[in-house]
Amino acid sequence: MKRLLVLGGSRQAEAGLARLSEMGLELVVCDIDPNAPGFAYAAHRILASVYHAQDCIPAVLAFHAHTAVDGVMCLACDVPHIVARIAKALDLPGIDVKSADLTVDKLAMKDRFRAHGVAVPPYRAISGLAELEAAKTEWGDVVVKPVDSRGSKGVSLMRAADKLAWAYDYALENSPSGRVMAEKYLSGPQVSTESIVIGSTAITPAMSDRSYEYLDRFAPFIVENGGDMPCELAANMKEKIAGLVGAGAKALGIDSGIVKGDIVVHEGVPYIIELAARLSGGYFCTHQIPLSTGVDLVAGAARTALGETLQPAGWNAKFERHVSTRWLIPESGRITGFARPEAVLSSPGVLAFEHWAEVGARIGGAMNAAASVAMVQATGDSRAQAVRNAETALDAFALTVEAG
Repeated sequence: MKRLLVLGGSRQAEAGLARLSEMGLELVVCDIDPNAPGFAYAAHRILASVYHAQDCIPAVLAFHAHTAVDGVMCLACDVPHIVARIAKALDLPGIDVKSADLTVDKLAMKDRFRAHGVAVPPYRAISGLAELEAAKTEWGDVVVKPVDSRGSKGVSLMRAADKLAWAYDYALENSPSGRVMAEKYLSGPQVSTESIVIGSTAITPAMSDRSYEYLDRFAPFIVENGGDMPCELAANMKEKIAGLVGAGAKALGIDSGIVKGDIVVHEGVPYIIELAARLSGGYFCTHQIPLSTGVDLVAGAARTALGETLQPAGWNAKFERHVSTRWLIPESGRITGFARPEAVLSSPGVLAFEHWAEVGARIGGAMNAAASVAMVQATGDSRAQAVRNAETALDAFALTVEAG
């Protein structure tokens, strides 16, 4: 039996860990939370912060000294740089540390893309308010973000100049390294992609049209409230996006494993916003992709981490099913009540439902990807029906919030 180390045992990782357990793997799960739900699937536990190399790596090395692991990966956490360091230290399969580091430094990543002719929005490092004001004057609408944050923390879209000082400070306080960057905001459809790289070739079975229907309501924050599969862009555009992702992976030096892309199509041209060397969070890799395409990228990531040789032909979409994900993002206040999950699960077309709402808990409103309190995935005979079913299901949850 192969022993696989998985960094991350959170709620969003739970379904993926269940799948890995079903594959017959002996799981070693690392998480700082002693009550992490993913530990239910673990044969062995390591209590350490996966986001802090100085905490995680020594704990893993100490464990490996008495119980050797055969591979390492992460689930529902943005730590490919730590995965790569563990793989290198233990002589396990994995991407190069330099490649992994590029994927968690947005500025270095874009520098590499630009050097290799991979299309990205105009961008620049920002060291103070005057430079941000100059970027706003040149580009118009501008996205301000930390160079090295995650989950859209510290990110804002500035359409007017009166809050630029706030936007800079907000990005700065969310950057562990104290660095800020700005990008020209490119309007157009945005697409989430998930690919598996085999023999330096990227196969992209999953593309989801990202939903930003509340962009004005949540402004200046950029908060996605769901996504829809299959992607409705024209076939030739989807081919261009897949090619762009492959070029991005090659530029970063990634020749095997998973890459997750955030893409915008502006005036008929696709651009990479970001490319991550890991599986996606948000129940995309664990739920929506297999439900919509029949492709199990969690298994693909695990098999790659264990050094298996995969065949590219086995990772194309097996079918196309309408699956819509919607996140419940309430206004700020105190949660006063909600319906039983059974009311949601019995709603038409519902495939999956998760919530983490607690009566009495205070919520801060939509600022980043952590703003939601529930997630539903639903299907239908058409995209419109799948979206209606997802929205109806969230209505059935009947969450109530007391303002103030």
